[in-house]
Amino acid sequence: MKNHVKVSIIVPIYNSEIFLNNCIRSLVEQTEKNIEIILINDGSIDNSINVINKWKNIDNRIKILNNKTNKGVSYCRNLGIEMSNGEYLFFLDSDDWIDKNTIENLYETIIKYKL
Repeated sequence: MKNHVKVSIIVPIYNSEIFLNNCIRSLVEQTEKNIEIILINDGSIDNSINVINKWKNIDNRIKILNNKTNKGVSYCRNLGIEMSNGEYLFFLDSDDWIDKNTIENLYETIIKYKL
């Protein structure tokens, strides 16, 4: 039986090389492990794709989409939604990061209050 994904985390990325390690690390280290991490490189011209590929080799929950040209954040989020398998979606900007228990706390709140 396929493992049910609780939360799909979608991260559009454009020229965010200097922030990406912190961003992706904060997702990989989440206390809620039943997640998928969808990283969408939106035609970056820096080394963002190399950072993304490094993390893909570390964690098999990471999925990568690579746009050849910049299409914009909304386009990327919609692509992420299309390929997501999660019961819920979480969007994160590539220059941000979250505390390690963020997804677990949000999911528990959703269940507790039947949101």
